[in-house]
Amino acid sequence: MAAKPMETSSISLASASFEAGLLILLVAQLLSAYMGAYVEDIYRDHGKDWQANLFYSHLLSLPLFAGFAPVLAEQFTRLQASRSFEIPPKIAANLPQALEEILASTSQHVVYLTANAVTQLLCITGVNILSANTSAVTVTIVLNIRKLVSFLLSIWIFGNQMGGLMKVGAAMVFGAGALYGWETSYRIPQRKKAEAAKEQKGH
Repeated sequence: MAAKPMETSSISLASASFEAGLLILLVAQLLSAYMGAYVEDIYRDHGKDWQANLFYSHLLSLPLFAGFAPVLAEQFTRLQASRSFEIPPKIAANLPQALEEILASTSQHVVYLTANAVTQLLCITGVNILSANTSAVTVTIVLNIRKLVSFLLSIWIFGNQMGGLMKVGAAMVFGAGALYGWETSYRIPQRKKAEAAKEQKGH
């Protein structure tokens, strides 16, 4: 299958939709950074209980979806109406009989939705564990790199090609992450060791 190019030259940088998209991304990044700093303050003042943060941040957000309940119910009904999940024979041979029957009787879109929910749970759990053990800046940089990796995987899986600007942007993100990692894991510790050695010599 021929790769599909993802050209950026056809994008109008002055279009309203492009500017709105950039604004949304900027606001999302600012809110994410603020939330990371806020969580860091909470952990410092009340202890690093990431399980409680994970639980209450999701529990308290559920009422926000109450107004969308009819739409969500309709969409879930449409998902259930899709064809049953087809298990490859090689995989089915290694599955327990009960699990195979459950998957075979479930619509494929519901299976995909469940798999997505499980992976999202694993992801947000990892983010909360990371935020409890590192700084907000580290969490933000790791999340940005994770988003870029997901984007690159989607390009590879769906057979697309990156344009020139996309390659530059990807290099900038990875480069910034590498510089931050080098600064925090090597340069700053070395500087602290040198300062400690000077203090010992001074005494």
